[in-house]
Amino acid sequence: MAKKQTAKKVAALANDTTPVVAATLAGVIYQARLLNRQAKLNIPEAEVISDVVQIWRTVRDALADAGG
Repeated sequence: MAKKQTAKKVAALANDTTPVVAATLAGVIYQARLLNRQAKLNIPEAEVISDVVQIWRTVRDALADAGG
């Protein structure tokens, strides 16, 4: 019985893309910081994060519309 519950938990975690999305967004933000520093631009970090989150929401909404 415990093996079935464990298998269900593993399957649920495998379908959860939240950690992948969080890691990808963190990478995008980090890369933006590096490019900002290299180009000697002064773009506020909050603006970069806002843009990344807006793009993520747009993609999420598009995927929801395509799936349903």
